[in-house]
Amino acid sequence: MTHIDPHLPTIRTETITSIDGTPLGIRHLGSGSPIVLVHGSVSTGESWLPVASFLAADHSVFVLDRRGRGLSGDAHDYTVSTEAADIAAVVARASEETGAPPTLLGHSYGAICTLEAVRLGLDVAALVLYEPPLPVDGPVAGNYLAPYAAAVAASDYDAAMRIALEHFVRLSRAEIEMMVATPMWGEFLHLAPSWTRELAETDRSVTHLSEYGSLAVRSLLLVGEYSPAHLVGASAFLESKLPNATRQVLEGQGHSANVMTPSLIADAIHSFMVQ
Repeated sequence: MTHIDPHLPTIRTETITSIDGTPLGIRHLGSGSPIVLVHGSVSTGESWLPVASFLAADHSVFVLDRRGRGLSGDAHDYTVSTEAADIAAVVARASEETGAPPTLLGHSYGAICTLEAVRLGLDVAALVLYEPPLPVDGPVAGNYLAPYAAAVAASDYDAAMRIALEHFVRLSRAEIEMMVATPMWGEFLHLAPSWTRELAETDRSVTHLSEYGSLAVRSLLLVGEYSPAHLVGASAFLESKLPNATRQVLEGQGHSANVMTPSLIADAIHSFMVQ
């Protein structure tokens, strides 16, 4: 795969409309076989632009801002099925633009959304899942969702994010303080309110776990070498369920390799797409 300066690709933005009338913002880079990228919680599509920039050397890349953030609008009613409908709209746009069904990538909660879209019948060329936090060993948020939601309601986003990182992402106190000291902390706080509804949907996804064995789509499971155990376990569960899945360990990485080492992620995706 040819690596290029990630600042070089031209980024084209457009807005499409989801089935419920919500405007969805998309960034489009490059040309070639298509791929749609779906980001996770407390982030926007911008977190995947470094990966998209590398992929754009060989692929037509469509980066979605999920509803409620970035270039996209929002609506009062929300479920993971709403997110699945949004993804279906972007996949249709990518297919229309390129004349081929795209590969679909989801990261973290975005990977739960992509799984739901495929479970509901969305046709894609292939599926890349980077650590969906499926509740395979019990709820992800569970009893801590209420104090998180209360902190958000009180506009104490710092407290909310500390609850989330300790109990949902399951980082150590030292790891949390390291994140607080990064420039990303401000963005996390800004997006903290959007996580409440997504956490509730994450725990509800337990009802669909048994259905993933019927998804025949060719799939790649990306797993960080140093990712939290519950995320590694969720990917291991999917590897045992999905009939056409392979797993790739991202050496030296955790849950945020798209930001830390975007070329590594892009290489893994590209190699999978051209198989």
